[in-house]
Amino acid sequence: MNADGFNCIDFRREKMADPRRLTEAAEEHLIACAGCQSFSRRVNAQERALQQAVSIDVPDGLAERVIVASRSQTRAPLKLWALAASLVLSVSMGVQYWHAAPDRDRIALAVDHVMHEPEALMSTRLIEPERVAQVFESFGAEVRVPLASVRYVKLCPVPGGTGWHIVFDTDKGPATLLLLPQNTAKKARVLTASYGGMGVHVEPGGQGMFAVVAGDEEQARAAAGMLHRHVSWQVYTAHGGDPGAPKRL
Repeated sequence: MNADGFNCIDFRREKMADPRRLTEAAEEHLIACAGCQSFSRRVNAQERALQQAVSIDVPDGLAERVIVASRSQTRAPLKLWALAASLVLSVSMGVQYWHAAPDRDRIALAVDHVMHEPEALMSTRLIEPERVAQVFESFGAEVRVPLASVRYVKLCPVPGGTGWHIVFDTDKGPATLLLLPQNTAKKARVLTASYGGMGVHVEPGGQGMFAVVAGDEEQARAAAGMLHRHVSWQVYTAHGGDPGAPKRL
């Protein structure tokens, strides 16, 4: 239980009410509670399954017809609008899995994820290094030098599973780190590229791969180098064996 009295029951009630939006108290509880992390993953998996179920060819004008029909309803017209919008969004995105995407798609997916959560870059509250270390450990990495510049941590649904969205400060400004699972023997390769006016560095590490998104390629590469000075990225293969040695930039 947190110092403010927020407990597992509070978290699960809030998560079930709106799986994609959590309060600051809920996010702090999630970082420290392994049981609620497991619960959150199950809820996110159900959300993805629902999204896949509705990811079918949608007749032209479906969203408009739903909205028109909602005008005859006396209850929750905004919920009907949200349903129509989410259905169209699901179809437009399709079912994409990070671990199966080509390198360029991985770059695009990383930037798109950051762009869809702009509030992350606005956070100014520093996260305790101990909690940050717990997040990395849950991903199969080890923090050797404490990270004291992290100001946003959130467990997010991502293509292929559930990953961590982290924002940390560098000498060049804020950078985003995505810790992403990879459910395949095929590893991501080290890659730095530009997309959408931003730089992205992708590398295998932990239980899958990590992506660093920053202002440009140079900043993304430098931010990844900073992480290597703090974090030991042990690369786990799908068939076991010795973890790969972390690469230094």
